[in-house]
Amino acid sequence: MNIFKKGSKFYSISKNKCPRCHEGSFWPNSPLKNLIFNKGRLNNNCSYCGLKFEIELGFWYGAMYISYALGVLLMLIIWLLHFLFFPMLDIKYLIIFIMFSIILFSPYNFFFSRLIWINFFVSFSPSKKAFRKLN
Repeated sequence: MNIFKKGSKFYSISKNKCPRCHEGSFWPNSPLKNLIFNKGRLNNNCSYCGLKFEIELGFWYGAMYISYALGVLLMLIIWLLHFLFFPMLDIKYLIIFIMFSIILFSPYNFFFSRLIWINFFVSFSPSKKAFRKLN
């Protein structure tokens, strides 16, 4: 069973697709291009099925918890790599490297935290394609 096939949450997250139809794009661009050119704005609706991405006012506040978890995961991975491969380095270099990494990966963190958050609430439903906007 391939967890990255169409119809799975992982497909929607990894391919930047609408969680309901898996056809339209959630973000207009890749994480770095989106931050630079679109100032972090996402598409309002799916271009294919018409799903409104901001389900209710303040919906994206919950994505902050996902963002925090992704930041902690990044920190733990860096700490583990440091512990396994460079145990002789001083702790201040580890802290500096973790801070630099979190800043460097923040566009990706923002990008994926919103995608993961909306996938908690919207499930894949190919039957919803019939409600596509015809304008």
